[in-house]
Amino acid sequence: MPQALVMTQEEETAILIKALEFDKQGNSEEYKKTMKQIPLPPYLAKYAKKYFGAETLVKTGWNLSAAEAEFGSDWLTR
Repeated sequence: MPQALVMTQEEETAILIKALEFDKQGNSEEYKKTMKQIPLPPYLAKYAKKYFGAETLVKTGWNLSAAEAEFGSDWLTR
């Protein structure tokens, strides 16, 4: 499950703008897929792991690089 390094705010904003364009076009699948490229904030990733489990969290496809940077590369298995 390799993730990109934590993104800059400019990179996240560019992805958000792209996602919002898909949303404006009514393309909800591409909107969701694109939004998942933005790193999930660590506190939300930690919550999701606790309540849904690590396996389910990974299956969602969210970018977990920020959580990995904050909690360490083995955080999902601890």
